[in-house]
Amino acid sequence: MVFVSDISNSSITLALFEADGKLAFRSDISSDRRKSEDEYFILLNSIFNLYKADPNTIKGAIISSVVPPLTNVFSKAIERIIDCKPLFVGPGIKTGLDIKIDHHAQLGSDLVANTVAALALYKKPFTIIDIDDTATTFTAVNKAGELCGVIILPGVRISLDALSASAAELPYISLVSPKSLLGTNTVDSMNSGVIYGSASMIDGLIHRLSDEFSITEMNIIATGGLADYIIPYCSHEITYNPDLVLEGLFLIYKRNQKRNKSI
Repeated sequence: MVFVSDISNSSITLALFEADGKLAFRSDISSDRRKSEDEYFILLNSIFNLYKADPNTIKGAIISSVVPPLTNVFSKAIERIIDCKPLFVGPGIKTGLDIKIDHHAQLGSDLVANTVAALALYKKPFTIIDIDDTATTFTAVNKAGELCGVIILPGVRISLDALSASAAELPYISLVSPKSLLGTNTVDSMNSGVIYGSASMIDGLIHRLSDEFSITEMNIIATGGLADYIIPYCSHEITYNPDLVLEGLFLIYKRNQKRNKSI
């Protein structure tokens, strides 16, 4: 068994994979920089008990994190449970990617894992759209399998909250599917705006990326916590894979093990 975890600004996604790559379970918890090592230890133990997973069967672990203040605390909690030091996606780790950006170290570890998984699962060229609370990112890979670059936009939730914070008469709302394009009250109008607006933005950027690559066909893969809210309202054909980052982390873990080492 292999334990994998992706730490983002809004949530921590963790999962357990069997040796053949089958996903045993996944769980999502909120990112909280105020939690101590002991608190995460208790929380992780509870999750393992919930899914009836035995930590003694885990032979290794790997973490991607874009929240440095949480990385050390969370990894120490994991070490106490599974009794082994996790790998970290970062400089020096083998990914197999051909990265064509200015500074490799600036590429988010979650984007690295997403791309590793997509290269194994989908035909090139492709773009991965990761739609989350804090940011929406586009990661583009060309026909040669090169990671050409990234687009980073404000996330759906953070944009909506900024609107509510800046406009005195606009409330904080839950994100739900819009009833129609035109809202007939404030809440419905805000939901319509953020959902259809995000979908239209995604469609527009897909068009521009196709022009950038001078192609008419490109695989589009969506992932992230809010992708299933937005993707149904896009006009392009988009493949939704909620476990993309986890699958990528498992593949990176395998690539960094000795051939004769059991996982």
